[in-house]
Amino acid sequence: MTKLQARRRLPAPSFAPILSTLKAVIVSLVLGLNAQAQTPADPPPAQPPKPAASAPAPAAAAASAALQTMPRVEVSGPAETDESNRRRQSAAMSVYGREELDRQGDIDVTDVLKRLPGVSMDGGSPRLRGLGGGYTKVLINGEDAPPGFSLDTLAPGDVERIEVVKGATAEFPGVAGTINIVLREPPRSRSREWRGGINYRAVQPGGSQALQWGDRIDGFSFVVPVSVSRSAQGTEYDSDRISRTPAGEIQEQLIHGEDVGRGSNGQIAPRLQWKLNDLDTLTAGAFYQHNKSRSHSQRDFATLQGTPWLTVLDGSQTLGESDVSRANAQWQHKFKEGGKFEIKASWQDTDRTTLGHYESQRADGSRLVMRDSRTEFEESRSLVGGRWNQPLGETHTLVAGIDMEARERYELRRVWDFGIERQDSATGIPFAADIARTAVFMQDEWTIDERWSVLPGVRVEQVRTRSSDGSGPINNLARVTTPVLHLNYRFDPKGRDQIRASVTRSFKLPDLNALVARYVVNGNYERNETNTPIAADRAGNPLLKPELSGGLDLAYEHYPAAGGVFSVGMFFRRIDGLTRQRIALEQNPAPGVVDAPRWVSRPVNLGRATTMGLEMEVKGRGEDWLPWFFKRGRDSGLQMRAAFNLYRSKVEQVEGPDNRLESQPPWLANMGFDYRLPRQYAAWTVGASLVMQPGYRTIQTDRQIAQRAAVRNMDAFVSWRMDRMTQFRLGLSNILAADNVASSRVVDLDGFSAGSTTRRNTLRAINASWVLRF
Repeated sequence: MTKLQARRRLPAPSFAPILSTLKAVIVSLVLGLNAQAQTPADPPPAQPPKPAASAPAPAAAAASAALQTMPRVEVSGPAETDESNRRRQSAAMSVYGREELDRQGDIDVTDVLKRLPGVSMDGGSPRLRGLGGGYTKVLINGEDAPPGFSLDTLAPGDVERIEVVKGATAEFPGVAGTINIVLREPPRSRSREWRGGINYRAVQPGGSQALQWGDRIDGFSFVVPVSVSRSAQGTEYDSDRISRTPAGEIQEQLIHGEDVGRGSNGQIAPRLQWKLNDLDTLTAGAFYQHNKSRSHSQRDFATLQGTPWLTVLDGSQTLGESDVSRANAQWQHKFKEGGKFEIKASWQDTDRTTLGHYESQRADGSRLVMRDSRTEFEESRSLVGGRWNQPLGETHTLVAGIDMEARERYELRRVWDFGIERQDSATGIPFAADIARTAVFMQDEWTIDERWSVLPGVRVEQVRTRSSDGSGPINNLARVTTPVLHLNYRFDPKGRDQIRASVTRSFKLPDLNALVARYVVNGNYERNETNTPIAADRAGNPLLKPELSGGLDLAYEHYPAAGGVFSVGMFFRRIDGLTRQRIALEQNPAPGVVDAPRWVSRPVNLGRATTMGLEMEVKGRGEDWLPWFFKRGRDSGLQMRAAFNLYRSKVEQVEGPDNRLESQPPWLANMGFDYRLPRQYAAWTVGASLVMQPGYRTIQTDRQIAQRAAVRNMDAFVSWRMDRMTQFRLGLSNILAADNVASSRVVDLDGFSAGSTTRRNTLRAINASWVLRF
């Protein structure tokens, strides 16, 4: 177990002599400039000297005159808001800062993401436009999230802002878009903040503590966020499973189970910025996170049809421990004539170990299976890159960049049955992979006039994967070139009303796990006989190619003067080389492993798919959007937000209906409000939000069908601002607690349908948080 070691802090250096010298130099410069400005071309006639006793010292008199004659200069401007930041972006990008992150005192970042317009959650992973599985890129500080990294280990207090880019740009090539989570940054002035929270989902209470200390000393600024948390949750479910034996007997079991998990997390993410001079800035940061998890599951089996199932009770226990370490540095140089150049480097290491124990019992209480497992995973990643931003004349700004990345991954899973270690293609054999990625991009921010701007760009990326799992080396090379073009038209110079349009080419690279050709035999059939589609073997496909997507986006945006936004838009994507899991009969799928034709579930580039959608969003004050409910000119204290997204998709190689892209719902809606109570209760704010999506069915291939239930998720909160430095929040999550129902089926050769339907309860949660700034 890795432990954080406390370090002795050196005493802060004294800057008093430096500041005194600097002050003297500034006063001298001011006096010199002031004297030059008051010196006429012809000197006036000499004046008789005054008595020395009544005259002050010359330096003191000059300083006093300078202080009296220098005018007071104040620089002010409108405060930066999420909407103003969004309005001035060249491409469609929304930025969500502290207001959104602090709104409901959420337990983790996933609770924030699920309420953002156009963002849906699937198994803890965010999706844009209903597209996940690599179509939506998730970044941490502009770089790919670590493998296996769970966003529910990040507290909102650890995050500076969330950037959501819809569609592809030359820098961010996500097919559906990119979600970039930016961790805390150094403040402009001293900032000290403590956050504490307690929560309850199930099993036992959880809690968190976080401390952020930031300051600026001359050219140095830094922030040191430290947080620890504990969590617990547990759910129950009922599953109905239908299958068929090799002899043709139909079997049906009813399974009741429960899952309980506990976890603890600690992390530190210091960041330093050093302004070397007026032109050079050095930024350095680090991130370390340690996670421990413990879970256990138990299932009871009841046979409803066919020969009684041998297993009547089973259970498993899992212990996991992981460490994520990151370090990065960036040097930025600004040119006197305009433009800037950046060089960055980063290193990351992920180390994870999981121990598992599984037992099953017969009806007479005897042990049927006893299995232990150990899984080791390690990946290191290093990256170097550069960015060049150069104005060309008064209308063009050229932006170019390059990233070179190298990854090394190692995995080993060992399994013991009754103390005897198994050796086959999937267990007991190490797997190693090297990944080299190079990406170059260039774009031109062209401001034609105060109304028109164009952003053309191009990205070239190459990824080479070399892997080995004991069956021989596997090489895969992917190279893609993707041009993009973004257009922005402002109806007025301030951009209160504008139209955005873009034509893009983007891509999705194959996941490493899909490329790995490890062959896993289905144990229901002997290796020398042919199995059936409902008992297929599993394998990867080292010949997978990238998915290429052509896209069109069009949107209208309106920004009221009082704040808020209204937008409506549409998008279209055509995906070539769609990757999907397909079950097919292969004559010789794994020589030396199986000795007969086998049905194998393997990822393939199935064909072409299209998806399109309509997106609407409204946000602002109640009196602006509902004027008939509120008196004109009076502050209602109500902030409203709502979004509606309609999605349609079709896979050409799969017969409809419901041949949609996987896990993309037909529509998604969310709405919410914040209400600041009247003046006598002005320190109190209440609010609520509701996220909805319908149930839907997906025909994945001609033999595979999946179905999901509707989602109804309601949250509410109350906030009390005790004073300028202290705030308390009480939140309720998943108030409706609707059951989650999911089913999947596989169709056999004669039309028999095998599969399962699972109904799992979801958890309500209550959380209380305190924020103290000092």
